[in-house]
Amino acid sequence: MDIKRQKNQLRKKILHERDCLSETHRAEASRGISEVILELPSFQHSKAVAIYMSFGSEFQTHILLSEALRLGKAVALPKIESASHVISFRSWNGKAEELLEGRWGIREPDPVRSELVELRHIDFILVPGVAFTDQGSRLGYGGGYYDSAMSKLPESSVSVAAAFSLQIVPEIPIEDHDLSVHSVISG
Repeated sequence: MDIKRQKNQLRKKILHERDCLSETHRAEASRGISEVILELPSFQHSKAVAIYMSFGSEFQTHILLSEALRLGKAVALPKIESASHVISFRSWNGKAEELLEGRWGIREPDPVRSELVELRHIDFILVPGVAFTDQGSRLGYGGGYYDSAMSKLPESSVSVAAAFSLQIVPEIPIEDHDLSVHSVISG
């Protein structure tokens, strides 16, 4: 079986299982995972963090976002650039009215009301995904947006993924362009 088919089968299986988790379970697990991430030295010492806006049955990022803002960190949210089909990161001050519905219904910063944050300024990045290994291998949603962005981050930047326990798998089919995260926090 070819690697793309293996990835698609694993993606479909894990997404189905994640969608079947109760809202209560997702909220409780997200709270516990957030508490661990907030204690990471890489998060605590960061000045600029990139955190995605969760959607669907993903790990819920609202606790991390609100704490990062409360701690005075510069917060950057991802935005899919429709013209170039790449991901950029834009500043966000915590105001919901400054977000627009982007691709796939994910809330993104309004480019008129936010500034572009250069990747070289990001100290800590929370990376979304479908499945992960304990060693940091990652199966994303298939667009390659985060692999491309992570390849341009400074070496000093720390990439972390948050996952529900069912998203941790023993092995992920990997291609040359697939990048790992530094650590995976699960619960």
